[in-house]
Amino acid sequence: MAGRCIYREENDETHVEIWDDGDRRSLWFDDVILQSEIFIHDPAVLPNPVNRMMLAHLMLDLPLRSVMLAGCGGGAIARWLHARAPEIRGDAVELSTTVARLAVEYFDFPPAQSNWRLLTADVRQHLLHRTAAYDFILVDLEEKQVTPAWVSGEDFLSDCHRNLSDNGILMINLISDDSRAVSEALHRFRKVFRYGLMLLNDVGHDNLVVHAFRSPPPAIPLPEILQERGKRWGMDFSALARRVTLVPATV
Repeated sequence: MAGRCIYREENDETHVEIWDDGDRRSLWFDDVILQSEIFIHDPAVLPNPVNRMMLAHLMLDLPLRSVMLAGCGGGAIARWLHARAPEIRGDAVELSTTVARLAVEYFDFPPAQSNWRLLTADVRQHLLHRTAAYDFILVDLEEKQVTPAWVSGEDFLSDCHRNLSDNGILMINLISDDSRAVSEALHRFRKVFRYGLMLLNDVGHDNLVVHAFRSPPPAIPLPEILQERGKRWGMDFSALARRVTLVPATV
């Protein structure tokens, strides 16, 4: 890691560090896992390419009024959405009180008077007691450098499906080096989300970003529309669209 370490905390459960490199600030777990990254003085730009992959569905221009983030990390995506679209209502659900505190103290998580809430809770319990639907659920969780098995289990996927609006989308950052486990996870995705999947991966990494649709999604837009929508969100949707793999519906 380049730059200088401005915060370090180590205990029996975790080893967390925060580093500054010029205007770039990053949150690291166990020395090897880059969890969050921001530009300190530009909240409207996402420096992390995996974060941008997680938001590739924005090219489709589906309704986006309410968002849930499962796993807050440094809160980079919440901060970015608040800067780009402050009208969106968001819940960031984080199990770790330490990580939630760092998101506020070091990563400029949206303030209390914004449309965002930072909740310290288990996302499974949060979904069980939720009454209003989300337009977008983003799940970015890891244990020992892989996605916990329950995240791609039918019970959790069904809970997410139930908590989405009619045109809602679930995104899960699936981290695994086991191709068979990934294949089995995608089978469960297709069983619960029958209208198809949109997949993006990052060459050289074990991330597979999965977007699952609660209703039939629109087609990938034409290049000129991608360019226009990219200006709105500050992202290169044309480049992301070239990396998309579409998995057809099962209905």
